[in-house]
Amino acid sequence: MARRPEHQAPPEVYYGVDEARKYTQNSRIIEVQERCSERAIELLALPDDTPSMLLDLGCGSGLSGEAITSQGHMWIGMDISPAML
Repeated sequence: MARRPEHQAPPEVYYGVDEARKYTQNSRIIEVQERCSERAIELLALPDDTPSMLLDLGCGSGLSGEAITSQGHMWIGMDISPAML
């Protein structure tokens, strides 16, 4: 049985500046995150005529927030990694 990556190395390996840089520069990750964000917003069935305030836990670099903003909503993001904010 495979072990989860986060159990195989210290948190700094996954939440540091180097990982944040890789994440924000990877076009495939950006594309997938944008699609997932748009779908999640669609599933929320938010009202069209009223902006909503959303909380993005684990917001990372804010890719989901960009999708939220582009659809007229507001958001607050929180992440465990200061490097991602």
